[in-house]
Order: sequence, then structure tokens, then C-alpha cells
Amino acid sequence: MALKEKAGAMKDWNVVVTSYMHQEKRLLQELRGLGEFQPTGFRAVLIGQVHDIVEFLEILRERCEKKPFLPELLSSVVPIRKVFPFTLDNLMARLQEEALALGPEIGDRAFYVRMQRRGHKGELSSQEVEQALDQFLKEELSGRGQKCHIDFVAPEAIVVVETVHNQCGLGLVTRELKERYPFIKIK
Repeated sequence: MALKEKAGAMKDWNVVVTSYMHQEKRLLQELRGLGEFQPTGFRAVLIGQVHDIVEFLEILRERCEKKPFLPELLSSVVPIRKVFPFTLDNLMARLQEEALALGPEIGDRAFYVRMQRRGHKGELSSQEVEQALDQFLKEELSGRGQKCHIDFVAPEAIVVVETVHNQCGLGLVTRELKERYPFIKIK
């Protein structure tokens, strides 16, 4: 698939891929044919649209085993389920609305929220968003009878929030997913 050159031109993306410093171009070459990927305008950060996330992760896992240099290029991969535009005024409301859909999968698991903010420096606090969404989900899901709890030490699920300019990606990474695909790293 064609690579778009303009950062921010991709409206639908379902994966965030980061490279190690100065390896972005080489990583883009290695990802060719696995989906549509483009730079974001932020150093070492790519967004991509892949047909099937699980298939993409499997192929990437196999390539990392066969190509020992690939893990030296690839810092992390974060699968994304939902992408939506946001403003500073509506981000929390949109996150709350969209994150509730993850409730059945969170179930009774230990979880926490992790946000990677790209853009809006000084205007948006990742830590404040994480804490607010943690509390919101815990209260809402507990109110539905779920026995989930926030746990930063041994989480079974991580709600991931990735902002790139004025787009927000939301996903859920389980312990099983992280164990199967070691390049899924939530920092």
C-alpha cells in the first residue's frame, strides 16, 4: 500500500508504532506491505492502518524472530480500537463515552489507564487524564457489578490512550497480549 507523506493526513489508524531514535525510515521500509503507515510529525512515531490487527501482530512477531535486526528498529507497537477527533474541551467526555465500551472486556480484572500525549504540550496533562479516566471507569464498572480495580503493579488490562495532534486513539491491552507480543510496550 502507498505511504502517505503528509503527517496528519491519515484519518483512520489502528496501530501506533514507535521506532528507536533515527530508525523511523528503516522501520517504515520493514513495515511495507503490512498496511499503510505514515510519520506523525513527532520524532520516531508512526501511525498505521492494518487490515487485521492480530494478523499484523503475528506477522511482526515472526519477522522479529527471523530478522534479528528488527527489534533494534522497533521500539513499540500499540493496537488501537477506536480513533476519534477531539478538542481540549471535549476530550474527557469523549474518552469516558468510548472507554465504557471496553467495560465487558475489563470485567473483574485489575487495570489502569495509560496515556501517551503527542501534541498539546502545556495544554493537556496525561497524568490528569489517566487519573480521571481510571476513577471514572472504576466507579462506572463497579456500579454495574464488576469487581475491577486499579492496579499499577500487576495489571491484567491496560486502557491505552494515544493522542496524535487532534486525534485520539483508544485501545485495550491485556496481559496475554503483552506476553504473546513483547513489542507491545505500554510506558
